[in-house]
Amino acid sequence: MSGLWEWVRHPLRAFRRYRARRRGEQIARLRARYQVFRTLLDDNHQAVELLTELGARLRSPAYWTRPLLADIDKLLDVTADLAEKLESLTGGASSGVSRRQAAIASRVREAAARLPRGGGPLPYCVALPDIGPDMLRSVGGKALTLARLKRVRAFRVPGGFVVPVAACRLFLESDDLYLRIAAMLRRAEHEGGGGVPGAEAAAAVRRMILEKELPGELASALAAAAEPFFGRGRSLAVRSSAVGEDSAAHSFAGQYESVLNVVDEDRLAAAFKTVVASAFSGRNLAYRRHAGLSPHDFDLAVLCLEMVDVRAAGILFTVDPNQPEGGTMVISAVHGLGELAVAGSEAADIYRPPRDDSGAGECLIARKSKKLVADGAGGLRYEAVPEEEARRPVLTPAQVRELARLGLRIEDHLGGYQDIEWAVDGSGEIVVLQARPLLTAAAAGPGGMPGVTAGRQAVVDGGQVASPGRGAGEVRKIGSTADLERLEAPPYVLVMHQSLVEAVGALRQAAALLVELGNPADHLSCVAREYGVPMLTGLAGVGARLANGDRVLVDTERRAVFMATENELSRHRKRWRRRMEAWKERAVRPADPAAARLHDLLVPLHLTDAYGPTFNILECRTIHDIVRYAHEKAVLAMFEAGDEAVENASGVIINLESDIPFHVSFIDLGGGLAKGKGLWIRPEEVLSRPFAALWRGIATKGLNWGPVRGADGAGAAMSRFLTDHRSARPIGLPNYALVTRDFLNLNARMDFHFTMVDAICGLDARLNYIKFRFKGGGTDLVRRCRRVRCLSEILAACGFFCDARDDLLTASIQGGPASVLDEKLAVIGRVLGFSRLLDAAMDTDDKIAAVAAAFMDGDYALRGE
Repeated sequence: MSGLWEWVRHPLRAFRRYRARRRGEQIARLRARYQVFRTLLDDNHQAVELLTELGARLRSPAYWTRPLLADIDKLLDVTADLAEKLESLTGGASSGVSRRQAAIASRVREAAARLPRGGGPLPYCVALPDIGPDMLRSVGGKALTLARLKRVRAFRVPGGFVVPVAACRLFLESDDLYLRIAAMLRRAEHEGGGGVPGAEAAAAVRRMILEKELPGELASALAAAAEPFFGRGRSLAVRSSAVGEDSAAHSFAGQYESVLNVVDEDRLAAAFKTVVASAFSGRNLAYRRHAGLSPHDFDLAVLCLEMVDVRAAGILFTVDPNQPEGGTMVISAVHGLGELAVAGSEAADIYRPPRDDSGAGECLIARKSKKLVADGAGGLRYEAVPEEEARRPVLTPAQVRELARLGLRIEDHLGGYQDIEWAVDGSGEIVVLQARPLLTAAAAGPGGMPGVTAGRQAVVDGGQVASPGRGAGEVRKIGSTADLERLEAPPYVLVMHQSLVEAVGALRQAAALLVELGNPADHLSCVAREYGVPMLTGLAGVGARLANGDRVLVDTERRAVFMATENELSRHRKRWRRRMEAWKERAVRPADPAAARLHDLLVPLHLTDAYGPTFNILECRTIHDIVRYAHEKAVLAMFEAGDEAVENASGVIINLESDIPFHVSFIDLGGGLAKGKGLWIRPEEVLSRPFAALWRGIATKGLNWGPVRGADGAGAAMSRFLTDHRSARPIGLPNYALVTRDFLNLNARMDFHFTMVDAICGLDARLNYIKFRFKGGGTDLVRRCRRVRCLSEILAACGFFCDARDDLLTASIQGGPASVLDEKLAVIGRVLGFSRLLDAAMDTDDKIAAVAAAFMDGDYALRGE
């Protein structure tokens, strides 16, 4: 007998070893697929960031062709990799994605080849009189305006020259300096959670620029352009002149450095590098990000002006910016150079002449203790103001009136209210040093829209600017697809917990967007900028502070939301109508035809409904569509990979042991479970953060986890044959969870319905997400649909975006810190227990709102019903 037993046992041992080897191989393959999935998510995030930057650059009047092409190549490489990884995840079933990506990429490269490369080499330095009216993209706003004024005899403007944007870029391009700077800044942003790079990174970039030698040709050109000034013993002021600076939309006031009283070639080279470096300072990067501009775009020219022998200087606002209806101007004046008045670091005289030239107006004379003067050896120094001059007016009444008349003439010449920097030289003549549009509290702001009166109380403030501008309308909170379908009387200010790609279709009805989570580099932000819809993200608690029906004004320049007046609503409604007309004409596209062709192949997003019939590869018309499609299909592929692994591993890897009858088999893909626990593990030994958060919800007191009447074996068996036709995957397999330290993929059969939870809850808020799906039930379709509508109300109130179609519910959170997603996963855990009671209870439509309210009140047993 013993020989017979050995003969039987030997094949059994071999079979067990074979099964164990197969199971190990299956889990190894699954872990490898998970690593592909995570790198695919990284590719997705990088692609969206690149799309955001490229969209902004293509719409800019001064895109920089060479780095633009480099980033386009990078984007095409990343999306090709994205398509290849999706094929790997789906076992080759998504090969059409790679073919589609390659076809679109080929058209992108053809369009990129048509971008202008410039009409021959530009001079390294351009004299102010040689600047033409069409040279904004070359010399920036400040230099162009001074050149316009210098051509008019009525205005005295210093001589000088400008180093054009192309020459400044040449300096940054040499030895790949710009590429190294961009890489350092992106790394600092990533390490800082997506915010503005810190002081350490900005200081490192500054050192890189200051230590870089100027290319020989540029250094020679600077010396030659400066020689007529240095040769006569005159010094130079070296200042910024960016393309977007001193515009009606963005002043960039105080964001760039200036270097005054430069007296020789060596100091000129150093001053040039100082001004260039200031484009990457922490404050400048923060200003650009908050203004909704690409933080790494470089559109700076450097302006060199002859220093004026200054007796007095200051600022002239041709209208009081806080009371533009008051009919007065505002002049600030100091002894010596005007930097003290610009910086506000020294007391200044204030004059308020009337705009109708009826007199010198009011004046407030300050006690001046010091002044800033040019040092003979170069640079600046402070001097004490003699006591007998300290309380004397800086300007005479005649000079005040002359300045007021000068301001009106500049208004007539340039158009609109002006912010003018002026100086009075030793002979008493007034010299214009700068002029730019004045941004007033109630005059035109970005897009020509009214601003907000200073001192007005905001109802919400903070956040980040994802798309600049102003808009006013009625608040409508968006938590589901149904909410998006009820926008019948636009324009609305849409308030969302998260940045929803699904909201792209509602941008035509939107005056502005307010989002609690999200960031300026996400999909919706990208499209909002494309269509010129103002948008603020990162507004914690905005949903609780505003109610449906509130009428508000969103001002992204101030990063604030105000209650709107009837007059504001009327004006902004007219602007919204004009925007709709422009939209029909595709006026939101770049003005440059070559840039517009490229933009149309990269930026627009057509695949917004992940659960509709048009969400397929044949509808992908842009690179943005490819990115969106690949991300959605990758999540689906991980579900299917888990199904396959559980079936091949007999459904048992490591089992959850708990007093709560929620049975789950775990597959640990790395760091998700405590080691050495055998085939059983307690909930507290699960290290996966998203599962731990989910379990806290499951373990909530008051949830009924007891047997549900009617849950017999036949019903469970039948569930295995059901298919979720909208997500194209079988459901109802035994409960399992794929876990890592920050990842959860749960597929659970709950009596007669099925739930799926997919989440990443880690350190990078931009990559975090939750997807929850719920389908089926043990009653008729009407009651199952009521239960889904009830759960949709619950989850929408908790910040999820919900899509309810018959008895299928999909709810999602995209982006946000791990602490926020912990809360949301706990809500899902409570829903898992609460939903078991619902379909039998949903006998009337009235129960939908009542049962949702009971859940929100913690009445999970429906004792109040």
